[in-house]
Amino acid sequence: MRPPVYLVTGPEELLVRREADRLLAELREEAGGEVELTDVRAAELGEDGLPDLRTASLFGAPRVVRVRDAQELRAEHARALTALLEAPPADATVVLTASGTGRIQSLAKGIKAAGGRIDVGVPPDFDAKGWQRLVAEELARHGLSGQPPALQAILDHAGHDVGTIAAKVNGLARVVEAGRVGVDDVEEAIAGHGNKGAFAVADAMCDRDPARAVTLLRGSLEAGEEPLMILGALTYRIRAIVAAGGGLVGRTDAKEQRGRMGFSVSKGQLGHLERHRKAFGPGELTTAYRTLAEADRALKGSDLEPGAVLEQAVAAIATRAQPSTSAARSAAR
Repeated sequence: MRPPVYLVTGPEELLVRREADRLLAELREEAGGEVELTDVRAAELGEDGLPDLRTASLFGAPRVVRVRDAQELRAEHARALTALLEAPPADATVVLTASGTGRIQSLAKGIKAAGGRIDVGVPPDFDAKGWQRLVAEELARHGLSGQPPALQAILDHAGHDVGTIAAKVNGLARVVEAGRVGVDDVEEAIAGHGNKGAFAVADAMCDRDPARAVTLLRGSLEAGEEPLMILGALTYRIRAIVAAGGGLVGRTDAKEQRGRMGFSVSKGQLGHLERHRKAFGPGELTTAYRTLAEADRALKGSDLEPGAVLEQAVAAIATRAQPSTSAARSAAR
């Protein structure tokens, strides 16, 4: 018998969301293909709290309530969920997703005792096989597989960042037919970045071409790329530009770079990144970091349409800052 409340928790929002989706798919399959789903954020629960799960569904289907950002649950709502553990409603399940359990430790303990806690984590940095396994699972989502050298080649370019790994594998899947991926495939599709997917958006953004960047972004979204994957690619590119500009990558071996930076850049990519670095004026890369951080918060914690959030961020970063009047006069002299 399933517990009435599940808690899917972990620091990587993308992995937590996927695990919650997998759980919802199981519940839907057990219900014969249909459930009545209510999807809310913890901050949206007002004084009335959760929907009344003890009343029958209007559609006769089992009820599922997914509460996102459950780490922000108010104390009274956490107590109400604890009460559900003690007196489960018929044909109703609550699925909580959270980045942590600091404010809901008592509830989390009760859910764990009932068998409903699912912890989703990433391997420690030293666990090379664990990270390769994570890449293999990402490839499998696209009908692809790869031997350890190919898996490591992807990690050499993505580092230990789940969103970036997902974005790079997504881009790889767009140019490689279903089957086994080799190192050459990785180098051709990822190292060169091609003209497809999230990294094409990043290229246009860092070329300071807002019209092309937004057009490519819309194409990537229409093709089904996940907004968080795209954001991961954009963030990776800005980080790599900063690292290249500071002489931190590209001039040493990949293993040493990964140990110091969490990702690596090949010597062939270095010129590409340095060219992009020159396209940004003083302070603009710092502003780009801030813009992407704000977009990350908006994607994970607001009701804004993801495409609009990304478009605003991409256009802002791609648009060159106008020089001040005094700077313009100095340049004219």
